Amino acid sequence: MYQRTPRLDRLMKYYDIANLPHGIKEDKLGDVFEYYCVELLESETLLHKAQTSTLNSHCTDDVVFELLCNQHMGRYLNYIRKISATNSIKHRITGGNPKTDVIADIELENGSLIQLPISVKQTTAPKVAMAEFDVDTIVNEIGITDPRLIELLEKHQKDASAKNFTLIEKQELKDRLNPYARAFVRWVVTGTPEPSNDLRFPEILLKFKLSKSDEILDINCFSADNYVDFIMTNSRGNRRSGGFGTGLGWTYATGSKGEKIQFKG
Repeated sequence: MYQRTPRLDRLMKYYDIANLPHGIKEDKLGDVFEYYCVELLESETLLHKAQTSTLNSHCTDDVVFELLCNQHMGRYLNYIRKISATNSIKHRITGGNPKTDVIADIELENGSLIQLPISVKQTTAPKVAMAEFDVDTIVNEIGITDPRLIELLEKHQKDASAKNFTLIEKQELKDRLNPYARAFVRWVVTGTPEPSNDLRFPEILLKFKLSKSDEILDINCFSADNYVDFIMTNSRGNRRSGGFGTGLGWTYATGSKGEKIQFKG
């Protein structure tokens, strides 16, 4: 378990997390951890500690900053002059929320600027909802052209599960989805089926595992590609068979049953 620091405690109290009802609390926790990430990235103290190898492995703030450094900033850490960050991100063309929650603007000593889009997630569940879209959007954004695959996806959407699928149909969906599987998972995770320079699509995923009492049980940080691998393969490196070969949980959200498919990872 990771101890709450004064910085995180202040944000928890500001949003009155301890007294919020279920549902509203989860939404506000999203704000808490986004602002927490922004504050950490903008901390001159943490940047100095990272550059002088004095980050404290027992301090949650330091741990998160180091995880972010290790994922992307490590190769030019000693040349960073300043980091500024924001959680104000433009909407996607589809009208949905961007997958990026925080953008870090990293200014180097030579005056160049590197922008790092980050997804910040927190959950008490083994898997967190990553995307929810209708089949038409899925097909268009991933570039699926197989008419039978589209038909099977539409059936899953209409039934809100694979409960009415025969064993042959389940295998057929898995087989026909296979050529698109990695692009499919990357799209669910980042909003784009392939790497993009669009800042609305994150390069880094920072994930906080919380207890029911909102204590931090675990913290993980992945590159987009590493997170796709994490979802699609097991601890032995073998492809997962669940989620029709994607490793994702296929479900639906309250209020959109029969109209959209929700994916968890």
